[in-house]
Order: sequence, then structure tokens, then C-alpha cells
Amino acid sequence: MNNIDTSTNSTIAVIGTGNMGAPMAINLAAAGFNVNAFDIEKGKLQPLVEHGVTACHSHMEAIERADMILTMLPSGVEVTDVFCQHILNRAHTDTLLVDSSTIDLKTAQSLHREAALGGYAMIDAPVSGGTAGAESGNLTFMVGGEAASLDRATSVLEAMGAKTIHCGEGGMGQAAKMCNNLMLGIQMISVAEGYRLAQKTGLSEQTLYDVAANSSGNCAALTAFNPIPNLLPNTPSSRDYQPGFSNNLMLKDMKLALNAASQTETPLDIAPAATNLYQKFSDAGFGELDFSAIFNLHEKKQ
Repeated sequence: MNNIDTSTNSTIAVIGTGNMGAPMAINLAAAGFNVNAFDIEKGKLQPLVEHGVTACHSHMEAIERADMILTMLPSGVEVTDVFCQHILNRAHTDTLLVDSSTIDLKTAQSLHREAALGGYAMIDAPVSGGTAGAESGNLTFMVGGEAASLDRATSVLEAMGAKTIHCGEGGMGQAAKMCNNLMLGIQMISVAEGYRLAQKTGLSEQTLYDVAANSSGNCAALTAFNPIPNLLPNTPSSRDYQPGFSNNLMLKDMKLALNAASQTETPLDIAPAATNLYQKFSDAGFGELDFSAIFNLHEKKQ
């Protein structure tokens, strides 16, 4: 099985062209790959055509000549359906399967087993970087699967991202994504509470940032997703909390972590409380805002 690159006119099928899948498909086409795209919401496909992406009318049309199939779907339910109903035993067995969705660990490991039984090479490759990273081609891919399978996909992943990390066997990409976002979700609650206390004590928001960013309070929630509007440029909070990474997506990832903790009998003390706060904010109608808007949880009228 050869590596997949533009020199061989390789074809990539992208299944799922939402907020993440669409810019990823565009970047692949810009890099010189032949890109066939399919989404059950047909209206999402036409805007991609002007970027050199071929809009397909069915899963089969997208995958039938593909060297690699990339799925970017909302949950393990959709990924399982697409794999079992449209990919496995339908795509050629030389086709490399790459799932960049964020799904539960148990499903990811099951899909790896099913793919292997069908004779397919597969990697799970969830991403970090959000829609901005997808648009700029600066995603980080966390990859689970055999090293040889990752090698085949390297040029494809490089067309969409700035960094690829091999995390271990099948499913470990999902494990890494889950643990990373668990930490980020908890960090944001701590940053929000730190700023809330600073406001009540009279400490300026800029001063707290200057101190924390240069001492032990520093973290991505402070510097990349700072929840204070107009304190830093290019943060979601300075764009009326437009994601970014939505509260609903953070809630999804926190629940995936809690699910894995339950399955592995891992005690988590802070994560359940943080998850409850994201759930409360979503239930109040603010789930589509960036997760940094959780800073305003106690200010919203519910």
C-alpha cells in the first residue's frame, strides 16, 4: 500500500462537510488532492465546488475511487452508521480509513476492530484547533492506529494541520482528545471564577491577565480563549462569544470523558461539577456560544 500524496493524483473522500469538514476539504483541494465530498445536507456541498471540491450525490459516489476516506461527523452514532452501512465491504480494501470525528473511546476501538476484520487500514485522528484551525490549516491531529497507516496519511494530514501526534494504538487518538479537552474545560471554569473574584475585589482584568499569564495561572483558557471581551484580540469573547469552540461541543467532550471514566472505574472529582455547569449554560439557551461564555453563567437571566 502506497503513501497517499498529490504526485499520484490521489483521491480523498470527505464524508461530513459541516463547520470542520468543509474547510478541511477545501484545504485538501488547495493542496492538489482530488476531493470528493458528501453530506446528507446537500446544501453544504455546493459552496465547496468553487474551491475545486467535487460534490457527490451519495456515499458510494464519493468513496468508490477514493484512496482515503475521511469522516468528520457529529458523534459515534453517525460514524458507526456510515462505516457499517456505506464504507466497510463497499470501499476497496486498499482504501485508508481516517475518522477525524470526536467520538467515544469504546466506539472508536470497535470501529478499528471492524475495519481490521474487513481488511482495512484505519486511524482515528480527532483534531484540536476548532473552526479557525480548520480554516487556516493549523489543526493538531491526535492519531491512534498503526504507525504504517499514519505514514500513509501523513501528506494528507499535513495539508490540513500544523502538527500530528501519534498517540498509540487504535482509539488512543480519541483518548488523547478526550483527556485534553477535559483539562481545557476545567481550566476555563477556573479562569472564569478567578476573573469573577477579581472583579468583586476590585482587581483589574488586565492586571490579573498580566500576572496569571506570567505565573502559575497560565493556561490556554487564559491566553487563547480568555473570557473577558476586548481584553485580548482574536478571542471568541471579543467577537460576542462566537465560536471558536461552542459550549455544546465542550459539553459533549466532557460527557465523553465522564463516560470513559465510568467504564474504566476512574474517579474524577472536578470534572462532574464542571460538566454540570456547561450543561446548565446549555440548558439556559447558550449552547451555541463559545465555551468561554461560561464566564457569564451567573449573569444570565434563567
